[in-house]
Amino acid sequence: MTSILTNNSATIALQTLRSINQQLDTTSNRVSTGQRISSAADGAAYWAIASTLKSDNGSLSALKDAISLDKNSVDAAAAGLGKVSEQLAKIKDSLVSAATTNTDRKKLQESIKVALDAIKNFADNTVMNGSNWLSVDSSKSGFTFDKDLVSAFSRKNDTVSVSTTELKTGSFVLYDANTANVTNVTVTTALNKITAAANMATSAGASVALNTGGTDTVSGFMDTKYVITRMGTGASTVTQSIADFDISALGASDADQSQIQAYIKIVDATYQQLLTGSSTIGSMSTLLKSQQEFTQQLMDINTSSIGSLVDANIEEESTKLKALQTQQQLGIQSLSIANASSQNVLSLFR
Repeated sequence: MTSILTNNSATIALQTLRSINQQLDTTSNRVSTGQRISSAADGAAYWAIASTLKSDNGSLSALKDAISLDKNSVDAAAAGLGKVSEQLAKIKDSLVSAATTNTDRKKLQESIKVALDAIKNFADNTVMNGSNWLSVDSSKSGFTFDKDLVSAFSRKNDTVSVSTTELKTGSFVLYDANTANVTNVTVTTALNKITAAANMATSAGASVALNTGGTDTVSGFMDTKYVITRMGTGASTVTQSIADFDISALGASDADQSQIQAYIKIVDATYQQLLTGSSTIGSMSTLLKSQQEFTQQLMDINTSSIGSLVDANIEEESTKLKALQTQQQLGIQSLSIANASSQNVLSLFR
């Protein structure tokens, strides 16, 4: 039966065309955006997971930058320590030369002073990201010798956490402007090792101890005061830091020789402690580099995971797009045919 009020064929053709158009819009959106899930409406679960991974990737990127900044500070301190160690070796060489009687100690003292000035310059200018780990002032509010360097970001269940690795800068601090005795365990432990290695209470040497009385004594490796008790004829006590060492007025007496021997031992023990500090900071640099590489790997894995969740298969979608365009054309023709059937009724009235 043909009705001029209701055209069932046209209704069915219209419904089919409407469905095709909806699929065509979805497929066109996937082709243009490259994503099969671009909003929560496309798939709430996958969209939420992908959004979380994208957020974590942003945090990992920030972590990678933070690690880079910390590594720059570590590498700067390592470079400074390397230069300081070279100058300490030169000072020790000059002191060894001064241990002989037939030498010009005044000229050697000039060489020592140049090296000491260079060490001070290196220490004061080893600054990175506004911080200096070689020349410090531990009396400042909030100062700490133990630096927490960021190393990892992780998510467990719904909780995120940032991990840090501690670097004890007290194992290589050179100068401390603090006028009170430093109480940091790492610093005092290193200084006690120096005094233990330098102490030689015999006629060929001198006893060495930290000057724990008063202020401005226990500081960094270069400005810590040592009590040097000279042995032999003319025995006396001298309180000095490495930065104060002066051999220009020393002669050939047993006491003077024992003082030079004490200088040599203190400088050598300090050099050995700096090597230990350099080893520590070198290991930290290697660790941070490894963490950077691991962080980048995590970011790459997250990116791959996001792609597997929301990316569209372009080959499949482009093929589907072509098929839907053909179906759309057929649907339009079907609707046209269905609408034309009612026009045939007019011929009955001619």
